[in-house]
Amino acid sequence: MKTKNLLSLLLLILAVPANAYRIEIYNREIAGVPVFLAGYYGDRVSVIDSVTADVAGKAVFERRYDLCAGMYTLVAPAKLHYDLLLDVGRQQIRVEWLASGDVRIEGNEQAAAYAAYQTWMDTKPDKEQIAERRIQIAGQYSGTILAAYLTASQPVESPDTDTTGDMNQMMREYRYRRNNFFANMPLSDVRMLHTPLYHETVYYYITKFVTQHADSLIHISYRMLEQASGNYETFYYMSDFLMDFSLRSKIQNINRLYNFVQRNRDMLGTKGVAMLPQRSNNNYFALPDEKSLQNRLQNMSLTDIEGKVFNPLTINSRYCVYYFWKNDCSRCIADASRWQTLLDKYRQRSCTGIAVNIKNDVQQSQNRILAYDPLCVNASTVNMPWCSTVFFVTDYSKIVVTDMDGNIVGLFGSAAAFDNFMRIAR
Repeated sequence: MKTKNLLSLLLLILAVPANAYRIEIYNREIAGVPVFLAGYYGDRVSVIDSVTADVAGKAVFERRYDLCAGMYTLVAPAKLHYDLLLDVGRQQIRVEWLASGDVRIEGNEQAAAYAAYQTWMDTKPDKEQIAERRIQIAGQYSGTILAAYLTASQPVESPDTDTTGDMNQMMREYRYRRNNFFANMPLSDVRMLHTPLYHETVYYYITKFVTQHADSLIHISYRMLEQASGNYETFYYMSDFLMDFSLRSKIQNINRLYNFVQRNRDMLGTKGVAMLPQRSNNNYFALPDEKSLQNRLQNMSLTDIEGKVFNPLTINSRYCVYYFWKNDCSRCIADASRWQTLLDKYRQRSCTGIAVNIKNDVQQSQNRILAYDPLCVNASTVNMPWCSTVFFVTDYSKIVVTDMDGNIVGLFGSAAAFDNFMRIAR
């Protein structure tokens, strides 16, 4: 029986392209009901795909692209809620719920190790045992998202913890933890942004370790933005988080925090986030250098809705506002109307919108979702793999603004960031 299962798994792996995911679920409790695959992003959970399980309780999610590193959840309302931790690379996984109630995962060693860790946590180990187990697993899977996630889950402890109750020592320990709170979870690690841990950790820190006073929050926010700036996804998320926190807070003069964060984000946007520190490690998302990015945009041939090929440099417009999107990117489609509304808002600034749809295997009839909106001056399709590599993390659209000479003046991860930039652009 074991040999048969191993052979089936081997055939499954060989049959699926390397740059694709396939998640098979076997659970009799979900027979005949809808099952959802969703991904975490900060404090949000977005549905990526849905299928209906067959009468035997089998459900299969598969697409011809990799899921980015992060945590994903399998949900069948009132039937199932199970989290998977996935790294980049081969993502062909079989998840089976056994009659004993245990979960067996095949095809992904990290996902199986995380599942075993979660099962072990159900035995209620003490604090020391948990720390020791996390260190052991992190060492075994060094450099992976599993190691990063378990390390980030471990609270930072002062090296000279005193249990005698001395107030001075307790204060020193508090200050150490406050100043080194993110030592185990670098705020520029975009992998953690795709887990619930990132938002939970940041929110806990700013509400529990920081004096709720405008000046203190501004001081800490500067440090947090600085630490998050190693990756543009984390930088913009941190900016949005701090601005949202300031809008929801009733602290006196908290509007100063909002203004501080907005100015920093807009100032960065004037040259684009290509100027941020680079990350060459494959575990991080890195932009090419600014000159390389500009050359690619300036030499890119696009096809408009009438089938004519054109170069963006031939457009007589003060700003070209590119919107890179994909058919299988739910957030891209959701953000499209906001982007188009902003184009109309700034039309007097001579902005030309160019919606660049990156071709994939979805039916071509869906390629024209944006094509018939009058606010979209040029709706284009392009088959250039580098576009996907440069401008996309799963389900996250990209807006690039260039001037008349094709020079980048802004690169934004959200319509709101583009709006903030245009308010001060001259």
